[in-house]
Amino acid sequence: MIGRGGGRGMQRKDAGEEWPNLVDVVLSWSLKDVMNEGLFKDKVKKIPSTFSHLKSYLEWFTSPLLEELRAEMSSSLESLSTMPSVRISWIEEKKGKYEICVASDSQAAKSCNQPECYAPSVGDIMILSDVKPGHISDITRNGRPYRVAFVTEGGDEDDDSPTSKYVIISSGIIDAANEKCQDGKIKPLFAAYLLNIVTYIRIWRCLDYEVFRRNRGLIQEMVHYPPVPDIRQERTEDAASFDSMDIWTKLSTMDLNNSQNDAVLNCISKIHRNSSSFSLIWGPPGTGKTKTISVLLWLMREMKHGTLACAPTNLAIKQVASRFLRLIKERSFDTSCLGDVLLIGNKQRMCVDGDLKEIYLHDRVRKLLGCFAPMTGWRHLLSSLSDLFQNGYSQYLQYLQDQKEGDKPSFFSYIRKRFTIIYTYLRRCFKELLFHVPKSSILEVNYNNILSILEMLGDFNSMFQRRYIGDEVKEVFMYNNGEPDSRNSSVITLGKARLKCLEQLNTLLSCLKLPLTSSKRVIRDFCTENASIIFCTVSSSSKVITNKKLELLVIDEAAQLKECETLIPLRLRTLKHAVLIGDECQLPATVKSKVCTDALFGRSLFERLSSLGHRKHLLNVQYRMHPSISIFPNTSFYDGKISDAPIVMQNGHQKMYLPGSMFGPYSFVNIGDGTEEFDELGHSRRNLVEVVVIEEILCSLQRACSKTKKKVTVGVICPYTAQVVAIQEKLGKMKFDPVQVKINSVDGFQGGEEDIIILSAVRSNSDGLVGFLSNRQRTNVSLTRARYCLWIIGNATTLSSSGSIWADLVRNAKDRRCFFDGSCNKAISRVIAKQKSDLTRVNVKKNRHLTSSRNCGVWVEVPSPSELNKQGSSSTSVSPYAASSSSDIVAVSEVQRPRDEPEDVDYIAALPVVPDKEEDAKDIITAIPVIPNKEDNVEDIAMPIIPAVLSRLANLCTRLLRS
Repeated sequence: MIGRGGGRGMQRKDAGEEWPNLVDVVLSWSLKDVMNEGLFKDKVKKIPSTFSHLKSYLEWFTSPLLEELRAEMSSSLESLSTMPSVRISWIEEKKGKYEICVASDSQAAKSCNQPECYAPSVGDIMILSDVKPGHISDITRNGRPYRVAFVTEGGDEDDDSPTSKYVIISSGIIDAANEKCQDGKIKPLFAAYLLNIVTYIRIWRCLDYEVFRRNRGLIQEMVHYPPVPDIRQERTEDAASFDSMDIWTKLSTMDLNNSQNDAVLNCISKIHRNSSSFSLIWGPPGTGKTKTISVLLWLMREMKHGTLACAPTNLAIKQVASRFLRLIKERSFDTSCLGDVLLIGNKQRMCVDGDLKEIYLHDRVRKLLGCFAPMTGWRHLLSSLSDLFQNGYSQYLQYLQDQKEGDKPSFFSYIRKRFTIIYTYLRRCFKELLFHVPKSSILEVNYNNILSILEMLGDFNSMFQRRYIGDEVKEVFMYNNGEPDSRNSSVITLGKARLKCLEQLNTLLSCLKLPLTSSKRVIRDFCTENASIIFCTVSSSSKVITNKKLELLVIDEAAQLKECETLIPLRLRTLKHAVLIGDECQLPATVKSKVCTDALFGRSLFERLSSLGHRKHLLNVQYRMHPSISIFPNTSFYDGKISDAPIVMQNGHQKMYLPGSMFGPYSFVNIGDGTEEFDELGHSRRNLVEVVVIEEILCSLQRACSKTKKKVTVGVICPYTAQVVAIQEKLGKMKFDPVQVKINSVDGFQGGEEDIIILSAVRSNSDGLVGFLSNRQRTNVSLTRARYCLWIIGNATTLSSSGSIWADLVRNAKDRRCFFDGSCNKAISRVIAKQKSDLTRVNVKKNRHLTSSRNCGVWVEVPSPSELNKQGSSSTSVSPYAASSSSDIVAVSEVQRPRDEPEDVDYIAALPVVPDKEEDAKDIITAIPVIPNKEDNVEDIAMPIIPAVLSRLANLCTRLLRS
């Protein structure tokens, strides 16, 4: 459950003003506000590298956070046709909020505009409408109100089955019962997903000065970091403050290289100081940063230092947790207890399996639920067994008295059956407790007593399997107190064992202090508060705010985080030191707003501290890539500071999966006949010629590997989502066993690696335009994912004339004789020719249809990208959604546009037509396909609106160029 706004709602003592609730702010925005790119433009300023004090530091991020949230909402609204939606079947107002029930039957699922029906989650922002919104125009058409809702309750992640009931807060009044159609029926109500703002809420809370005012440890070090630190003094302190031979001994068994050892030792030495501090570890691709992190965490566990390990994504933190868990099982003598290690995350998004289930919070809570239950858990079982040992014979007599009919068992049969049942449940319960509860919570003496009592009870269980001692057992249990008065040695021994078990059971009952609850929330809090090594995403770290054991913060992929996101784990009051592991030469945080990008809102704390001269421990040996692959990124992005490990220079790292030098460890395959185009939505680009080339290469790999029985993993990296989709659709359900194929964007491959990487550059034009492909960080990630082979597919002419890192790459490939023309390969040449023929045939057909549809809308000629680059654009941004609330805005891509429009239409513009007063004065935006090299692209234009149209078209083209 998340409160109304995620703000504290408290009075500031220094200013007397209340910190605003973020949800209230979002719900107060009108549609015009959300679509207004200039809403916060005057408030967002470039974030500096140094700050005077904490309060001003926090204020620098406030407006950029709101602007980025607005931009993400705007982007979602523009892509509304791709967003999932669900029908609301029931709604009721309660105390200013609304309880809703969403349709969950199969018929409702079929009515959704996505293959899977939308299941809301806490923190979701969604659009409410009486129609399934397929476009932004549907929201306010015919005078409909713009209503946005925030999901504040429902869908508890501890629930094993999805719920259909939620509590929402709406930006406007919802009176579904009184909203009726013309035929008198009650209007339906739909909810369409826009985005989840939980992370925004958590960051927003951290920007409240009151949060950090009394907790200034690490945050003060971060804010007031000196621009020019004394590095020599820092190195001297490293050597002087660390002299533990025990740690040196343990480290020597970890097979770390010198740079990894130095990084770990520096972190440990800083932890032993009293002052707060940061450590930066620079981990280029393949340099073993995950191994370094896992060793550091293992040493922290051995040294009893509580540690919070975070990463930006679920995938990244799962990789670190898996490596750490493997290290524990390899290096630790005692792996019977992992209660002090915890993995936290949303079960739907984290998708935990395998060994990670042993430390995953959701699974741990489920297993401990039965152990902590008051009526059936550990205390009940101990009491039941103690009572059986103390009063077994009297219980038997009572049983006989109650048993009026049927055969009456002997005492031995009765006591054996009762003991076996209780012992079985008790053993299972304590097995879970010893594994999933930290030793520190059980206490060492209780831990040993539990082991002792389980051993004794095991002996009793074995004894009860022997039928010939029935009389001795009866004699022992007839005496409720003390030892039996008998000369039979078996009776005497059995009696002493019974009394010892009884004593141990009663000791545990009095000394063992564990929860007695059936509440999942209480158990979850118990696990979180008592773990000493916690893994979670940076956003989820807000859930561990009450843990008082955590001293060290470790953030993997720290360069992918906005600096303000780092504030979420830094709220922990007990933290003394933070270790940031990252690489600013790889992908940074994603920022949608151009205003925020210019203000450096996406800059990470790792990058800022690095720019101020903070010492970075470089991991300088790479273990992933064949030297032919690593040489270009090493020289281009890391100034040649990275060396190749001996393992990648051995013959075993030289793989030839396909014949011919074109498919060696590193090659650039020139596809000069490719054509780039926009997808159907006009949002992303694809190159269908490169698609068929990649398909042919994969088929060749499958045939070759089937003969050799080699299992190979292949990653296909595409900078554009449309290319990912095109390849996936082309391959369909094709099987490539024993080749495993993964197709994803550059972002999707960050942190990953495969045996073979096929990189599709997509861009193919005569102007040398490559858009965000020129980004050096994206290029670095693309080029450093392969272990044995990297095959780059692209148009050499376009890339060479781009003036970007890609021009250097093509030139480097030619110099190293790794450049090949795709047409020289017969199979590739054949599929290229076939694809070009198919495209020509389709385009002819579509052009004929377009000619017959010329009168569909108003046409206008748009400047080419090269012309726009030469001319520039100084026009003021005009929002295409700035119409009055009563106006109707119709989709550019949906109005009067032929479905089989030519694929080579470059730009789709919008032109308002003079409204018809008899049609409620709607502002209609008409689709405008623009065919290159056509002289008659201009038809009827209403003269008064030309200036506004040109301004809007210029802004549209500028946005397209940025993509």
